[in-house]
Amino acid sequence: MNCNYKFKRIFILPLLAISFLVTGCYESMWDDHVEKEKLLNSNLVQAINTNSELSIFSTLLKKTGYDKVLELPNSYTVFAPTNAAWNGVDTANTEEVRKLISTLIVYKSYQTKDAELYTSVKAVNGKNIFYDEASKTFNGAKITTPDVVVGNGVIQIVDKVLERRNNIWEYLSENTGYSQYSFIKSMDAKVMDKEKSIAIGVIPSTGETKYDTVWKNTNPFLQAYPLNSEDSVFTYVVVENSGFDLLYNKYKNYFNMSTPAKTDSTTRFNVCQDFVFKGIVDITKFDTLVNIDGVRVPFKNAVISKTYNASNGRVYVINESNIKLKEKIKPIFIEGEAFTGATDANYVLTRYKRWASGERDVVLACGETQKDTLKRKLTNVRDSIVDKTYYINSNLVANTTNFYIEYKAKVNSVNYDIYYVAYDDISSHFDFTYTSNGVYKVVQKLFVSMPGEKTLKYGTTGNTRGVANNYLTTPTTNRCFVGQGMAGGRPELTRLKQWNFADASQLLTTPVTTPDVVTPDPYLMTVPKTGELTMWLCNTARSNTASKQGLLFLDYIVLVPRINE
Repeated sequence: MNCNYKFKRIFILPLLAISFLVTGCYESMWDDHVEKEKLLNSNLVQAINTNSELSIFSTLLKKTGYDKVLELPNSYTVFAPTNAAWNGVDTANTEEVRKLISTLIVYKSYQTKDAELYTSVKAVNGKNIFYDEASKTFNGAKITTPDVVVGNGVIQIVDKVLERRNNIWEYLSENTGYSQYSFIKSMDAKVMDKEKSIAIGVIPSTGETKYDTVWKNTNPFLQAYPLNSEDSVFTYVVVENSGFDLLYNKYKNYFNMSTPAKTDSTTRFNVCQDFVFKGIVDITKFDTLVNIDGVRVPFKNAVISKTYNASNGRVYVINESNIKLKEKIKPIFIEGEAFTGATDANYVLTRYKRWASGERDVVLACGETQKDTLKRKLTNVRDSIVDKTYYINSNLVANTTNFYIEYKAKVNSVNYDIYYVAYDDISSHFDFTYTSNGVYKVVQKLFVSMPGEKTLKYGTTGNTRGVANNYLTTPTTNRCFVGQGMAGGRPELTRLKQWNFADASQLLTTPVTTPDVVTPDPYLMTVPKTGELTMWLCNTARSNTASKQGLLFLDYIVLVPRINE
């Protein structure tokens, strides 16, 4: 045999093999390309119909009418269960199947490379679908064939039918034996839907508009804490009824209202609200958690009997959580600039101060004359009692006895100590060498009216600018809280104390020192009912001379409850 022939045959055969291999790979790649082109030119329904592994899903789409949705030129992600995934599902129950199908279709196209897919996505029925990192599943289903891209979306083929989960309120509505559910449900009420109601005339006897009324349900608790909303994500903890009673009995004295029924309702509302947490939280990993209202809730020794992953979060059922009163009934801070009224707001100046809470405080533009021991400028002798008038701005001077700056606070039925920071940092108000200015004494009055009682106002016998409805004014006593300080130095937290004041002038006379029925403790503010109290910070502590009734300063007020637990 010719050697050249042998060489050619040996050399050509591998080339032919490589040629066939390359040709085969090219044809395979071309087939894939053609297949992808076909998919991109089809919609979701067409793509699902061509996959025999999804034939049951295809049939159910038509049965429920969702095939029409997936033919629309929108953008969807479809979690498509394989035929085997439907084992155990009653596919003859059209209503239940419709609920399941509507959970498998998601707005917007998501591929497995998209980070957003692994947080939560919203199905067309409004339900959230959550990804579980530990099991690599979406509402219990795992993707087996990812990212089938078609003209109007993406198909993610999964091994199970995704769970259609109840939201938190739906779950509670199916577990009605808990006190928390019973109370929240009891708050349901029907109110007129003004947008849908139609005016049809006038009521002759009253002149009011008569409506063809459309009613809608409302629930104050669910409005404040929307456990029924698919647009919010919460963790809600349900305590067994014995644990609910534990907190109810502890709280009720601190939520006293005008009637037993209101006290009961307010107390129950507070127990229910203490177990709302923002987002999905694993309570097993924490000794304590801070709820949505800032209350620290202990879980260290809690026994969990049930856990439910809801469409808008998670529900735990535990035996109890003994929240401490000092965590529930907290100090109340009121910023000076957050005043709700004044005798004349034009004289109340808000100042920018780096040292102040929130970098703001307020002052009253007025004046006050006080006697002080000053060195006379000419003789430099420190023996004269000199009158000195102090101003914020001598061109802007309020001329009102008991000028008030009003503050309101929501309080509990508990005893409070009152503190404030009222810092006079005006350099012309303090000269500790007594060479020229002396030191201004900051003395201010605080009047209080209690929740559910008449609020503070002007007008007392013999003094139209006297403060009426002050809770410490009784037939035998005239008292208010007083803060005292000195200009200059540094900002200090001052504890307010009760003082007696003159009946007609309302000028301060003496501090309260002896406990009595009205004042068992001169530093104590006793609040009998839960609700909103009103406070007036007033000048005219030592003088009612025209235009010199006194300045006012306030950075903030803090009400500190006397609670030991």
